[in-house]
Amino acid sequence: MTRSMKRRLIRARIKLNQTIQQILEINRNRQKLPYLQNADERKYSMEQKLKVLNKIAEHQAKLVRHYENKIGPKANR
Repeated sequence: MTRSMKRRLIRARIKLNQTIQQILEINRNRQKLPYLQNADERKYSMEQKLKVLNKIAEHQAKLVRHYENKIGPKANR
């Protein structure tokens, strides 16, 4: 278990958390859409962003699992 592998794991977790926060923020904004002007345009834009962010989050989650498997049971410390 190398120090660089731990760093990669930590960075991957941080990036995953940031992506999840962006997804949650978009979902919060979607609830406000019926009250805003240009709702259709904004809805389409948000849906496109969500598609991309979901794919990014999925990839980052795979990376985190990969690093955790490489490091072993001590990864959660």
